[in-house]
Amino acid sequence: MEIGINLIQVACFIYMLLGFVHAFLTLFTKAMEPTSSEVLALNKTSHSFITAKTTLWLGGIGFHLSHSLGLFVFGAFYFALSVEYPEIIWTSKFFSAALIIVPLSYVFLSIKYWFILPSLGLGLASIFCITGLVYINS
Repeated sequence: MEIGINLIQVACFIYMLLGFVHAFLTLFTKAMEPTSSEVLALNKTSHSFITAKTTLWLGGIGFHLSHSLGLFVFGAFYFALSVEYPEIIWTSKFFSAALIIVPLSYVFLSIKYWFILPSLGLGLASIFCITGLVYINS
């Protein structure tokens, strides 16, 4: 059982790391900017149909940061759970299922919409989560 919890904790660290790196890249580098200066200028001045109170650029920054926060909080939550109340992970169908569904959802999204590096990290973390659950339940 300890190996299973440790695998889940490693996966949690990967989620927190990915969330932190994504936020850092969003706030302190040009990694999330378009390569075209014209597209960047348009993003900074264009609004969506849903509201004129923000630009596509600011909305994009907000989406990147909320995505980063989601990854970090997911990892931090399950890490804390695995340290303080590990029995909840294997006794609760909800928490066990979420530990499979959420990671696989991130993998699907990363393969469909992002690039290879997050897909590799998310795929590895998913393998650790699922393998950890198998160890816990065997």
